[in-house]
Amino acid sequence: MEKRVLIVDDVSLNRMLAIAFLKKLGWKTFEVDGGSAAIAWLGSNAAVDLVLLDISMPDLNGEDVCLQIRANPDHAALKIVAYTAHAASADEERFLANGFDAVLIKPISIQSLTDTISGLFPGH
Repeated sequence: MEKRVLIVDDVSLNRMLAIAFLKKLGWKTFEVDGGSAAIAWLGSNAAVDLVLLDISMPDLNGEDVCLQIRANPDHAALKIVAYTAHAASADEERFLANGFDAVLIKPISIQSLTDTISGLFPGH
């Protein structure tokens, strides 16, 4: 069965790169350009398996979006990856403590994305 991913990033180039890599890995991709748009999209579209969620966005940051997603029992099984240039270990620990399933550091490569996905979806 095809896996579905929502990419949330306010920078179109970052979304395009993630989409290109994810499509090569066999994922069906959807994209939005901000945190508020992500919450709205998740509320009105078919379920996805994964959200690749930028942390630094102007309207609603990724940490706040993650908390809102985690507060909705309909999204209990959803995997959420913090997608960020903030690479400090304290940041990573905070992201994981606040509900993210993994942290992916920008700039991403197809290998870093594959490794992250393999950790979340063994056998995919």
